[in-house]
Amino acid sequence: MRPFIHVATATAWACAAVAGSAQASTINLNPFYVNDQAIDAPTKAVQLIYAPNTNTLIERNSGSAIATIDVGSGQVTKTFSTTRYTDISLSPSGNYVFASDYGGENIGYGTASTQSYVTRLDLQARTAATEATPIAGNVEAISDSTFALKSSDQWVTFTLNAWSGTQQSTQLNVSNGYFSGYYASVYYGDFVYDARTQRLIHGNSGLSSQELQAFSVQNNNFVRQEGSGMYGSASGYGGTVALATDGQTLYYGSLQVDALNVSHNLLVFPELIYAANSKYAFGNGAYYDAKTGVLLGKLGFDTTVYALDPNSDSFWAYDGSSNQFLHFSSAVPEASTFSLMALGLFGLVWAHRRRQQ
Repeated sequence: MRPFIHVATATAWACAAVAGSAQASTINLNPFYVNDQAIDAPTKAVQLIYAPNTNTLIERNSGSAIATIDVGSGQVTKTFSTTRYTDISLSPSGNYVFASDYGGENIGYGTASTQSYVTRLDLQARTAATEATPIAGNVEAISDSTFALKSSDQWVTFTLNAWSGTQQSTQLNVSNGYFSGYYASVYYGDFVYDARTQRLIHGNSGLSSQELQAFSVQNNNFVRQEGSGMYGSASGYGGTVALATDGQTLYYGSLQVDALNVSHNLLVFPELIYAANSKYAFGNGAYYDAKTGVLLGKLGFDTTVYALDPNSDSFWAYDGSSNQFLHFSSAVPEASTFSLMALGLFGLVWAHRRRQQ
């Protein structure tokens, strides 16, 4: 087992003092977070989701397995693909996870080489079901029962699909070509969806022009919105596509943009960003101030696999060297805690003066 990492700083010490407990510091690299839990990973992780409703971790490996881990009990349930799992996405309610089981494509033709599937995990019932789908290179959950799929061959297509409860899902969107799906006029890459704005944002990969393109999901169809343009505002960036948990910013590699206007650049970070919340942006084992880009701390190990809690600043990170998931909680007191600390300090000063009188 990897030793827990606790960082000794003035703020962390103050928090521990208020809570009435403290731990010895082992790594003094991480002034804003405390590592308070570790769980052995069932397999080598390439993608991770945390579902707070059920206190569950969902891990995807690079091949055929998805593992669902109950954080409280440690119980692990594995689900296996027909071909290969390539992506997982948590539904906006937090109760379902969709996984794309990619069957491959005929290069340059926009057609499936073998059947693709999507697996839906019901996190409350702890069950899994699979339905045949259009090409499923990547998946984004739109609701508990609808999901967007993206092909992976060069110039890609999107499909909007409904979970049918049968062996075959139902395609909802209208195809705009001879192929099945919406021809999005974007090149291979990744996409993210924000249910709050009903926007789907794609970032390309593999072209000399790095581009962001936004779409809205309206009446079961994809509607093209603003983009960064060819050799435009996002050119020279890319490598990751990550939406902050508050939906305000999007990261395209080291570039931070306004998630409501992807042509509006905000900041450039020293490295690729893999996950973010409203306060922090996470690189390879390091995290930065999301407002200024300043390096704030390091976790003590390299990782690009994160699972952020959408309801707080805490997160999980995968440490490949120990094959563990490590949980980090904020070491910075909330404003109310600072107020209590100030009141306590005032009380101590007042009592000291009373004794001297």
